[in-house]
Amino acid sequence: MSIAEKRKHSRTKTKNVVSFVGIDDRGNEKEQGIGKTQDISIGGVLIETHFPIVSKDILLTANGIKGELVNIAGKVVRRSAEASGMFRTGIQFLEDNEKTRLFIISLIKAYSKQKTQN
Repeated sequence: MSIAEKRKHSRTKTKNVVSFVGIDDRGNEKEQGIGKTQDISIGGVLIETHFPIVSKDILLTANGIKGELVNIAGKVVRRSAEASGMFRTGIQFLEDNEKTRLFIISLIKAYSKQKTQN
């Protein structure tokens, strides 16, 4: 069975800068950094970074389409090291509130529209 068959939601290719803070079991900041989104769906995001993300729990901060900052809590569900020396981390979104959902949908629509215009 392929990875695509296991996913609940289809992915949309993106290139969006996102910052993150890794949180430990006690809620303390463990690490922080910046990455670039590779794809996104209603359920999660794949980000690429220059170093591996070791935390299980993540708080992502991203710019919305209208320039607003959006914070989204997530948990790491997949990690991989690429031949390029970059690291990819799959993050499942934990929040399902209206602001988060609207942000994710606006990104998906914007990048889907770009794809059809190219």
